[in-house]
Amino acid sequence: MKNIRLRIKSKILDRSLRNQFLRFFLVGGFCASLNLIILYTLTDLCRFHYLVSILIQNIVVNSIGFYLNRAFTFKNQKDNFLQGLIKYHMVMVSSLLIVSILMYLLVDIFHVWYMTAFIFVTIIMIAYNFISHKKWTFNK
Repeated sequence: MKNIRLRIKSKILDRSLRNQFLRFFLVGGFCASLNLIILYTLTDLCRFHYLVSILIQNIVVNSIGFYLNRAFTFKNQKDNFLQGLIKYHMVMVSSLLIVSILMYLLVDIFHVWYMTAFIFVTIIMIAYNFISHKKWTFNK
């Protein structure tokens, strides 16, 4: 009987985690689309350096991402807003550093087109960002 309860509880937790990851993926997809639009606009149309464009789009889109992840993905609106915002941006600053280094390597060293490089790096960063926000930013 105890094993059955543990298996049921485990399945519920697994389903909850999958649903949470799916919501994170949807929010991330929306934010990634905004990132690509801003990155392309600033880099190709406004002639900013791609790393400057990444910094600007990071600031804009991360603010949107925080609200969506707080309300929709992790459903964590009862915790301290300011503390959550600071944690979220700390994770995203660490993510920005990793993204910037990888972008520099791919674009300037390996001569990959900046948009292709950004899509590749974004896919790599999904797991890092999800785990960081789940375990630290929105940890209940």
